[in-house]
Amino acid sequence: MTNDANDTAAAGAPTPTLVPLILGTAGHIDHGKTALIQALTGTNTDRLPEEQKRGITIEPGFAHLSIAPFKLGIVDVPGHEKFVRNMLSGATGMDLVMLVVAADDSVKPQTLEHLDILRYLDVKAGLIAITKCDLVDEELLELVEEEIRDSCAGTVFESAPCICTSSETGQGIEELKQAICDQSQAVRSSLPDTENAPFRLAIDRCFSVAGHGTVVTGSVTSGQLQVDDPIVLQPGEIDVRVRSLQNHDSSVTRVVRGERAAINLAGIHPDQITKGMELASPEFLSPHNTLTVELAVSPNSRFPLKNHMPVRLHLGTANYPAALKLLEQDELLATEQGFAQLVVDSPVVCCWNQPFVLRMESPAMTIAGGRILDPSAIRIPFQDEQQIQFVRQLTSDHSDLERVEAAVGVSRFENPAETDITRSTGVDSPGSQLQTLIEQGAILRVELTASSSQLVHVKTLESARQHVEKILHKLHNDNPLSVNFDITPVRERLSFLAGESVLNRIFSLLQKQGVLQVHMGRIGLKSRGPKLTKNETKLLERIQSTLEQQGLEAPLVKQLQQESGNQAGAVMELLKIAEAGGSVIEISDQLYLSQATVEQVQNTLVKYMQDGHGKTMAEIRDTLGTTRKYAVPLCEYLDRTGFTIRKDDLRFLQR
Repeated sequence: MTNDANDTAAAGAPTPTLVPLILGTAGHIDHGKTALIQALTGTNTDRLPEEQKRGITIEPGFAHLSIAPFKLGIVDVPGHEKFVRNMLSGATGMDLVMLVVAADDSVKPQTLEHLDILRYLDVKAGLIAITKCDLVDEELLELVEEEIRDSCAGTVFESAPCICTSSETGQGIEELKQAICDQSQAVRSSLPDTENAPFRLAIDRCFSVAGHGTVVTGSVTSGQLQVDDPIVLQPGEIDVRVRSLQNHDSSVTRVVRGERAAINLAGIHPDQITKGMELASPEFLSPHNTLTVELAVSPNSRFPLKNHMPVRLHLGTANYPAALKLLEQDELLATEQGFAQLVVDSPVVCCWNQPFVLRMESPAMTIAGGRILDPSAIRIPFQDEQQIQFVRQLTSDHSDLERVEAAVGVSRFENPAETDITRSTGVDSPGSQLQTLIEQGAILRVELTASSSQLVHVKTLESARQHVEKILHKLHNDNPLSVNFDITPVRERLSFLAGESVLNRIFSLLQKQGVLQVHMGRIGLKSRGPKLTKNETKLLERIQSTLEQQGLEAPLVKQLQQESGNQAGAVMELLKIAEAGGSVIEISDQLYLSQATVEQVQNTLVKYMQDGHGKTMAEIRDTLGTTRKYAVPLCEYLDRTGFTIRKDDLRFLQR
């Protein structure tokens, strides 16, 4: 099992006390990045035969440098414009960057593009190394440094130390090491927690080693990993196990954030792994195709960002084709910022505030970059102000409490788990924030059943309630005698809100709040329906109870009217109301039966008539145990509704 460079740590030694960091390079092709790293570390990072033959870096190379109290893993990225994708892959996880500019060539196109890219990546400190200083005089060197400073304005290198070096003579190498140490000290205070954070590593190489099997390498960007720890390969959610670990060719029992790692995996073949996949603690990452982002257009972009334009998303060590969906405007010009969604061709994994870069395919150039706000987003309609307000609240300049509230808001009715909220906010344990928001009334926890509840933002529920009420009010207006309606067409008219399962959840929430009545596949507004007097309400309840209790011997309409005394004139209207509500069914103009009675009749006849032989009305009457007075209108109703088919004097089940 091999890795990227040599280390002096003994196999199996405890984790070194040196603070691990990742130092990256950036700069134009042939400006001496690889030679400078060799002068610093003694390692030639051009490992591929083609790289050594052509004298250029194609794939990222790796070395290490110990400068107490730091242990730096060095990533040497390609400088050629054809290999910008590889440069972006190598830039993942860099803590500080060394910008390399040749004294005899000064600032070139790839210097500027690398500066552009580094605007968007999570680089906390930088320094500048001017190489090949032995080839120019002092006057030219001053002009080169001045041009570099001008080009670095507005970047992490704006006030960075600038060291003049020569890999040939050794000029400035010790001074450069001291500058690296000083910049590392500046980074140290902002390092995230290693002990308790979940593990994460974006894979930049994968290969097979005889006798060991599958090996992957990458920079650890979060947490720590030990031998035998279970981890998950994403996207794909493949469970794997750690057989052994190496850090710069030396076996170790643990790797931590800021270190280069080679990981020997059990339970997977190299063919199942591609560059750009990630290893992570279980349940930490979740693949998704839609991302909500905050982005800024490059000041050097010659093209505006337009709604629906195709882009190339560079995320971690991977890159993906994606479609850009702007949320507030049709286009963004150079230096402008905005919110958008990226619809990626295949599922990706990321977390809140993770940096990314967007490039065009043709012409190949960097056009924008930014931060992930929602890594598992739901599509947001153009200029949906409520959702955009939640998105604004997810940015890093808002408090933990505000971001947790926004995460529940953007999830709408998806009922996020705490792990989902952590992924969307960066808040490790959001339980206390959720409780505060519930107490404040911003978020509701609605009990759906004895064992399940729903988290929903009050604004989300209010917006859904308005849509549901609008449709149901129209149905009530068009059908003034109806208490409720078939739920299926109501769902269809609300499909723009969500799918069937989510709509059912919305209905349940609104029913719990007393807005809706939902029963046996029918839905209505509790505040609507026929306006009945107390006496009419009592009579309706009595009629429904009578029909329910007497089954097939239910009184005819005339009999119900006779029994109602001075309320006889209201009987027909009340029967129509009950029918609209679904509790009774009109069999004929004089016969109404309860819905339960009709269902029982149909169940009985299905069993009786399933032999396929036609049955006479008399046979059906006897089977149901009723009289001709009820059997005749009932058979006609079954024919009319398609339950049975009549041929001469026989009736057959509709197949």
